[in-house]
Amino acid sequence: MTADRPRRLMTADRQPDRPPQPEQPAGRRRRAPSRWWLAPVVAGAVVLGTTVAVATSRDDPTAAPPGAAATGGAAPGAGDAHSGLGGQPGGIAGLGSVPTPTASPSPSARNGAGDTTFPTNRRTLPGASIHLRSGESFAAGLARSDRTYGPLRMVRVFYPGLPPSWSGSRADVANRTVVVSFKAPPTEVIAGRHDSRLAAWFASVPRDHDVYWSYFHEPENDVESGSYTTSQFRSAWRRVAGLADRAGNSRLKATLILMCWTLNPQSNRRFEDYYPGGDVVDVLGWDCYNSGGRYGRYTAPDKVFEPMIAKSRALGKPWGLAETGSVRIPGDSGAGRAAWIREMSAYLNTQRPLWVAYYDYEVSGGDFRLLDTASQQAWRSWCAAPA
Repeated sequence: MTADRPRRLMTADRQPDRPPQPEQPAGRRRRAPSRWWLAPVVAGAVVLGTTVAVATSRDDPTAAPPGAAATGGAAPGAGDAHSGLGGQPGGIAGLGSVPTPTASPSPSARNGAGDTTFPTNRRTLPGASIHLRSGESFAAGLARSDRTYGPLRMVRVFYPGLPPSWSGSRADVANRTVVVSFKAPPTEVIAGRHDSRLAAWFASVPRDHDVYWSYFHEPENDVESGSYTTSQFRSAWRRVAGLADRAGNSRLKATLILMCWTLNPQSNRRFEDYYPGGDVVDVLGWDCYNSGGRYGRYTAPDKVFEPMIAKSRALGKPWGLAETGSVRIPGDSGAGRAAWIREMSAYLNTQRPLWVAYYDYEVSGGDFRLLDTASQQAWRSWCAAPA
């Protein structure tokens, strides 16, 4: 397992006469030194420490500053997500075929901003990251998620290091769309140390369904901790994209995944520092949340998602939500969150993201799991809706 850090919630600021912005984090977390395990990680690993960038409303000036109180629950890596139990075999045997929800997009032309051949009328694919219960295999967890919400139209897969062989891995999810991320130190990537392994992995990806790959999702905190520079990140990203191109697979989509918080001027970050270029990035992925309970109400979806939608459109890039979700506000049995989920799905269907992955996890900043029947039914109604 890795020595990455626990996840922490961030919130979003809504100021008068300004576009809605992802909010400043409640405080800095202390980060452990980076350690890298490039072999597949086995079940039970702790969560990899990227940050959950949470969007919420702050239009009540008397509201208490947002915090990130721990829930005391199990680490979300006790099964999946940023623990990325990538090498565990099992695949999807016995799941059966999942209906293909839509026609696949044609490959991006990669000729810069605004020049892309993704169809504008493509229906959004809803799905989830898979929270594994104690002792549960990925195949069993995916089957359970399909029964609870499904069928999931897409699946979010995390690897903490380099990806394992495709066949039988958790990314091997038959004929549904996959958003998969992996990591390796940028200095090693730039030096070509992992060229052969990554080239072999890209070559092994099947050509019969869409795979959105992302090198080092949410790199921002790693840069700020001094693990590497933005220049190194961009250079490594471009090298990985070149290796992907060698595979000649038009269903491979180079996907940059960043935090919503990075778009807020108060973050003191520049999106451009993390953008390797429109010639190598096909799709933008965003991790953005509605924290819910901080102000006793659910934030309207347009306030939560508008900044990243605007940025994606400004660059002329298709986009998706690689992580999103909401905790339940105090006193809500689930009906309120279910109403927000339905409002969100209706709103996002009009905005045309490629995919939306619900982050079905409990983390130190809140419990985003859909454990109540009302919330489960709300997500299932979107996943199961006719294409």
